[in-house]
Amino acid sequence: MNLQGDFEGLFLTSILQLLCNDQKTGLLRVTSGDNECKVFFEEGTIVYASGSQKESRLGYILRRDGIISAEQLQKCLALGREQKLSLGKILVDKGYVTMSTLKKYNTKQVEEILYSLLLWKKGKFEYKDIKLNLEGMVITQLNPMKLILEASRRIDELSVLNTVITSENLVFKITGHVQNKEDEIRLNANEWRILSLIDGNRTIRQIVSQSGYDEFAVYKIIFSLNSYGLIEQKEEIQLSDSGAGKEEYSAVITVYNDILQSVLKNIEQELGDRAASVFNEVKDTLADDYRQIFENYHPSNHSSSNIQSIIAQIASIEKEEESGKEILINGFNSYTTLVLKKIAAILGMNPMQTILQEIENIIGYVKKYHAESLEKNRIVNDVTDIISGMTSQQGGSAQKRTKGKGFFSLFS
Repeated sequence: MNLQGDFEGLFLTSILQLLCNDQKTGLLRVTSGDNECKVFFEEGTIVYASGSQKESRLGYILRRDGIISAEQLQKCLALGREQKLSLGKILVDKGYVTMSTLKKYNTKQVEEILYSLLLWKKGKFEYKDIKLNLEGMVITQLNPMKLILEASRRIDELSVLNTVITSENLVFKITGHVQNKEDEIRLNANEWRILSLIDGNRTIRQIVSQSGYDEFAVYKIIFSLNSYGLIEQKEEIQLSDSGAGKEEYSAVITVYNDILQSVLKNIEQELGDRAASVFNEVKDTLADDYRQIFENYHPSNHSSSNIQSIIAQIASIEKEEESGKEILINGFNSYTTLVLKKIAAILGMNPMQTILQEIENIIGYVKKYHAESLEKNRIVNDVTDIISGMTSQQGGSAQKRTKGKGFFSLFS
């Protein structure tokens, strides 16, 4: 049986029910914007799921919950690439987790992917009957009906949370006070974790990605922190054509800083301590003026620190034929391009695809939510060209590579 089409609202639950009731064996692929999810059925039971979002990866969840360290994860990922073995097998072989723990977290990973999937408001789906070869796989046995009931509960609760969190692109900042000072507020570890990521610069989407928690959990915590009066929504600095004052520079720096911070976060897991040094190594290859601009810049610094350091430098190098904004944008374009090329040379094609997709998401947000201006269009076009150039470069090198044996090699 083959099914395909568009979905909206709760229609996905009907698809899951149908596949469950008909005891289907095959693959359901669902996409929504930049997100993708694959769900594998064996006789009407969900046995595996994979998601494109970083927080749905098994290693990420194990590290988030403190089961393994970042160093152990990086070591096992490297061994997996070298020996073409799954992360789970290496973790068990090394004694970092037991088989029972691996099975528990494999199920937890699948559940988090599916709960997130059932919150998608619209997208496309395609189901195909496929014979699965599950030999040697750590599989789960999930009843779709139980998942649907829990997802329905979350959807009802989200309608309340969305009265405060109206978009994943909102930015919150810490207020430094509570509404009722007579009440002592005691935060748990999860709430402290989310509060530590709220800095007046990260969007809700970035907090979800960097926390490692699922979207629903983050929304609930942010809703609570807002109710306590600990955080409040921040008014966004907009790109504009109104000169080159501090705020106008800040908007440009913020956009590119978000891009470079997302790049750093994506390569930390692969490169460990080397990730931070990549940006300094590239800085040394920049033209003199650009190297001066970024002298004290690094994406690991706090955003406000980066803004202040760049603004302090830009005033000293403005030229008659080129405004400070033009120098700034050209400098960031050069810096970003060189960083991406260096990372591609180190890590290869697959990690770059995720990095470029996240950059595209950031630029998509700028394009959609910033007011129309020549500056906005310039940045959107320039960064889109950078992405296209890297994609073309990676596409050419991909033809020279031998196909790896990933999860889909398990299917006949």
